Amino acid sequence: MNSVKLLAVLATLAIAACDVQDGQFTTEGQASTKPVASAAATAEPVQAADVQIFEGAPARAYTTIGPLDISVNKLTAFHPTPTREAAIKRLQETAAKLGADAVINVTVGEVVVVPLSWGARKATGVAVKF
Repeated sequence: MNSVKLLAVLATLAIAACDVQDGQFTTEGQASTKPVASAAATAEPVQAADVQIFEGAPARAYTTIGPLDISVNKLTAFHPTPTREAAIKRLQETAAKLGADAVINVTVGEVVVVPLSWGARKATGVAVKF
């Protein structure tokens, strides 16, 4: 029985040492894989509404800032089901914080029930600067 308690304490400590940032687990002391925006990308604030969305690649030249992976959740059974528009808006907000002009190769998934949420819609894309 004591070994079970010890194992539970060790598992709790291991989980407590982790941090979730933008949907990715990182541990303290470990290098983050989150892309760093260039100085040019952060020089002028970008409004979320100004971030363009492309389901494919645009016909103009661009510089990649980094991948985006977001989720819009339904917290309780009484909250509205996450819409495609809500997922796109969250992509735009996240990209604007990075100083991106657009999000390319956008995919928006269907609503699925996941642990700790009554429903979630995932969206991915790549933040870019023109």
